[in-house]
Amino acid sequence: MRSVVIADAGPLIALSRIDALDLLRGLFGQVLVTEEVRDEALPAADYPGKALIAKAFEAGWLACPGPFETPWQPTNPGLDAGERSAIAAALKMPGCLLVINDRAGRAEAKSHHLAIIGTAAVIGLARLQGLIPAARPVLERLQPAGYFIHPRIIEAVLQGVGE
Repeated sequence: MRSVVIADAGPLIALSRIDALDLLRGLFGQVLVTEEVRDEALPAADYPGKALIAKAFEAGWLACPGPFETPWQPTNPGLDAGERSAIAAALKMPGCLLVINDRAGRAEAKSHHLAIIGTAAVIGLARLQGLIPAARPVLERLQPAGYFIHPRIIEAVLQGVGE
């Protein structure tokens, strides 16, 4: 297990929408986010799952330790503020794991040799660790909840966990 895990807002929102945010706590203990990610995950407007994220912050397993100042600039200017800040924070913490879904953000992180995992892989890992009995029903709840993950990714995860 990685000693430091940093998450972007996308996976937090996706998992909260399907009432599976606790999988992150079960897998990693504490998860860090930047101020930008916290603000993106807890906007003024309400959405399904937002209360779960707020409760995770209150419980302390989802934490925002403060600003991660860095002069680093992404090669892809299309990254949003949360993705940029999450990658910048990961670059400052060698050996950490970055939880990120966005394709451009993942490519940027990989170009810096950061260890990454996405929402579908988190669900697969939770299945392998025995936190959930099966990955398929959890993965199948994502799209109806408004969160699209390509079917090839879902099938790859299911193959990886033997489903």
